[in-house]
Amino acid sequence: MSFYRKYRPQKLSEIVDQNHITQTFHNALRKHALNHAYLFAGPRGTGKTSAARIIARAINCLNPAEDGEPCNECEICKDALAGRLVDLIEIDAASNRGIDEMRDLKEKINFTPSRAKFKIYVIDEVHMLTKEAFNALLKTLEEPPAHAYFILATTEAHKVPETILSRCQRFDFHRISTEAIAKHLEDIATREEIKFEAAALQLIAKQSLGGMRDALGMLEQLSSSGEVTSAIVAENLGLTRPAAVEDFVFALLFHKMPEALETIINLVGEGVNLLQFNKAILSRLREIMLEKVSQNKIGEAKNVLTIIEEFTRAGDGLKNAVIPQLPLEMAVIAVCASDVEIPKASTPSVTPKAMVASIAPAEKISPAASPAPAPTPVEKVDTPAIPKASQPTEDAKQALLTVLGKIKKPALKMALRESSILTANGEVVIGVGSDFLLAKIDNAESLGELAILFSEALGKPVGIKVKRVEIEIASTTPEVSKPQASIPKKSSLAQEAENLFDGDDY
Repeated sequence: MSFYRKYRPQKLSEIVDQNHITQTFHNALRKHALNHAYLFAGPRGTGKTSAARIIARAINCLNPAEDGEPCNECEICKDALAGRLVDLIEIDAASNRGIDEMRDLKEKINFTPSRAKFKIYVIDEVHMLTKEAFNALLKTLEEPPAHAYFILATTEAHKVPETILSRCQRFDFHRISTEAIAKHLEDIATREEIKFEAAALQLIAKQSLGGMRDALGMLEQLSSSGEVTSAIVAENLGLTRPAAVEDFVFALLFHKMPEALETIINLVGEGVNLLQFNKAILSRLREIMLEKVSQNKIGEAKNVLTIIEEFTRAGDGLKNAVIPQLPLEMAVIAVCASDVEIPKASTPSVTPKAMVASIAPAEKISPAASPAPAPTPVEKVDTPAIPKASQPTEDAKQALLTVLGKIKKPALKMALRESSILTANGEVVIGVGSDFLLAKIDNAESLGELAILFSEALGKPVGIKVKRVEIEIASTTPEVSKPQASIPKKSSLAQEAENLFDGDDY
């Protein structure tokens, strides 16, 4: 049996993340204060039909609980669960949408129930009824017999006539939160003895877009592989690795055109669904934009909005593109070649979780601008001024060039290029000029990789230490060809690294 059927809620308390509805019906059932007609509206897979069946059983249950829940043990409940209760009539309006079906309902509704106390009519996808069928149903809803209740369910409430809506109590089911879906998937995976990664279930929950049925279907499909991992989820659903999305957004915001274009080429080679990738990019950019708005940084939010507009257009183009990746490549070039400036080395204080979202745009270079003054020391709130970076030693320079040639992750490579390196007392000290770059390096994964690579390059075991320092040359600023503009020179260390890679802008 499919997971979504096997684990269908049997009580109101088992419906996930719809407390505003379940609590209302608990109270109504307990007080026997029910309306004769209800309309359940909301996206697919959010519990509308399940709630309708539970309420139908609760109304007729012979031994209801104190909170109004059906016992699911009495004769009426068992027959309803097995689909044998003739007084519970379920109608699929998608396939029974004509006036004849509604006339039949109108004729039979006046007959008293066969076994239960009440007749319950559950009409699913009610918006699919024809105009004539709605007119036939309307009279019944206006003056129903005392022994009848109606529960209408729809995913498109705007298509239901106002005359029908006005005779029903409406309940709107919202999309289930990603956290609630992930927790429910974890419970089911544990019961089914499926090995899983928590991050993989989070990814499934996010892709389900708030629909529990879709999430359970994906879990069931992926469980056949023996273990549900993030890599398996991404491969089977045609998704992009989260790290690739983060690196791509990093390249966009820092105007690193070659890296962004290379990412697209690699994803095409891997067979990644480019529409899904574009959705992931837009989702990440939206998070950044909303965070900027919450921080009252409206100018920065507008800059991100410009990028979102480009990739929204790219998403429309992807659907009919002759060359699949061309719309994305056009968007990358449009963004990276725009006049929106990227951040200087001095960015606001951020935490590693903020990452790309903490980027602040620099001031634009005026054509008649005078040579830019050296940046002043950056100070954090309630902390001493940040010290200046020391000059790297010769062995550190050579080690850096070797390490840069071996690092695969673009974001880490770019962050290291724009840092100051020196060695002392058996450890490599990395000085970074912004908290954003600090977050890219100062994490367990990056530090572990750098420790191995620098130890190999220096021929001895070394530790890695990261410090926040003032970098005198803001090397994160891209080379922009503008007349009479003062463009900061690259440090000699960055130039050596660039020469090693044939002058490519990494």
